[in-house]
Amino acid sequence: MKGMNKIKRGKNFRRVVSYALAPAPHHMTAPMVIGGNLVGITVDELTAEFVKTQKLREDVTKPVWHNSLRLPDGESLTNQQWRNIADDYMKRMGFSDTHLRCYVLHDDEAGQHIHIIASRIRIPDGQLYLGRNENLISTRIIQELERDHQLAQTKGPSPSSTPKVRKTGRNEEMMEARTGNKAPKKIIQETIEAVLSFYGTITIDDFVYELSKLKITAKASIASTGKMNGFSFEYAGIAFKASQLGKAYSWSSLSQKVTLTPAVEPQVIDDTELPENESEAMERLTNIEDEPVFHSPAIPHIEETNTKQVRWLLWVPYLKQIIQALKATGLSLLKPLIKIRPLHFVTPYQSSHETKSHTATKEIATSQKKFSI
Repeated sequence: MKGMNKIKRGKNFRRVVSYALAPAPHHMTAPMVIGGNLVGITVDELTAEFVKTQKLREDVTKPVWHNSLRLPDGESLTNQQWRNIADDYMKRMGFSDTHLRCYVLHDDEAGQHIHIIASRIRIPDGQLYLGRNENLISTRIIQELERDHQLAQTKGPSPSSTPKVRKTGRNEEMMEARTGNKAPKKIIQETIEAVLSFYGTITIDDFVYELSKLKITAKASIASTGKMNGFSFEYAGIAFKASQLGKAYSWSSLSQKVTLTPAVEPQVIDDTELPENESEAMERLTNIEDEPVFHSPAIPHIEETNTKQVRWLLWVPYLKQIIQALKATGLSLLKPLIKIRPLHFVTPYQSSHETKSHTATKEIATSQKKFSI
């Protein structure tokens, strides 16, 4: 089985879908959609579904991904076999289940082949499939598919193993032998493998949290452009870059199972929506420190800084007496040059022999005259 000489990327979904579904004289049967994860089967329906992903990332100029898989001359597969092979191929290439794609079968004299059309933009988070070195990787994966699905073997590069995991160094091995404990590097590697194996697919927040429960700190490296570059890991005070752990722990490998969480914009509540009386109350509470303070003669005054916000309520019952006292001297609360000291009055509950002399003194800044009531 062969793929395209070079995987193609493009800007226009309609163009490539129209090409794949267009009938041609050399076709033994009309091209048709045999698989994928789209609902539609016509050019308009498929294009409409693909365009929805394009709106998630309008900054991506080439969201279209296109490749084909061709059998040797004279061979054929059932539609279900093609679907199984195509799904396996896309998974190994690094596409997730939420990367939209469709498989279009072409059956002609040169042999069967399918066109795989996919969006590089994943839904719903808009993460972009980068596909570094994808042509070389695709060739290797096709060789593996031929072996695993028992297809005719074609000449190609020998399949390589999974991403490498760096072994512990000589010093780390000596430390393990001396202390009887695993090296921090090995603990981090085994813990990451255990978390990914258990969850399969996990969000980046949960990934960091699960590692932290096992005393491993994972720090994300994010560029100023917002691009995720990878992780560094720390255990027992020893930090490791992903490259020190192995390629299996680089972001290109981890991103197949660790998904980025979309940013959530904070919701702002507009205070203009508050009822009018609530708005006034809020404003009054905000300016409560600016209120003049008078002490009630019936309630002992305690100087505590944490009672300032409620003391202004104590002089409200005596407001009428204060105004009358000011009028008697020709003064007013509205005059800015007058400094008012606390006014003290005899309470009606005190007996005559218990009554003390209570006076109120006012200083007038202009004349420095004193009046007693």
